[in-house]
Amino acid sequence: MRVEDIIRRFREAVRDTADPPFWSTEDIVEYLNEAVQEACERAKLIEDRATPAVCTITLEPGKSSYDLHRSVLQVKRLVFRGRVLEETSVEELDCSHGAWETRSGMPRYWVFDGANSRGTPRIRLVPTPVEAGEIALTVYRGALKPIDPCNTQAQPEIHERFHMRLMDWMLHRAYLKQDADAFDPAKAATSLALFEQAFGERPDANVQRKHRDRRPPIVQSNW
Repeated sequence: MRVEDIIRRFREAVRDTADPPFWSTEDIVEYLNEAVQEACERAKLIEDRATPAVCTITLEPGKSSYDLHRSVLQVKRLVFRGRVLEETSVEELDCSHGAWETRSGMPRYWVFDGANSRGTPRIRLVPTPVEAGEIALTVYRGALKPIDPCNTQAQPEIHERFHMRLMDWMLHRAYLKQDADAFDPAKAATSLALFEQAFGERPDANVQRKHRDRRPPIVQSNW
């Protein structure tokens, strides 16, 4: 569904027939971009193993940590020279491998650090690589870039079968607008419930961190 169609349906849903419209095109597209991101974070709708800027890490000898594309929400798989690397956590490495931070060699494990204060997710490789090369990633991500309000022929990046359900988040946001004619917390709550029914509740950051810290134990090995 094109953005212009989503805008039209939104205006029909909120009965925005004013001239000029009560909700600007910029407002509506902002709600739409939020809806796409929320849907991706909740339901992991975009699995990507093919976009070079997202799914490739170029290794540098002596460098263990690498920034990932800002759209990455979760890393599913890493492959280096045909070998699948194992996910672990700092806590597990501390328990299983003394002085792991100083070890160098062919990477065998990886630790994912979600978006930091700069909004950039990172991967740490263990041991620290000693040779150049490329690692292939499979990730779950959000949209590569937000939709431009001027490009009404664009389509949301997620599959079209989910496009109508994005409207629930857009209505949720619209009914929270701080305006006497728009603010309706009951309708906002109803729309949010419908969105959660379609895509699930928003992941709790603290729960996600604890889940990462409880990775399966790694097998003791000689590096």
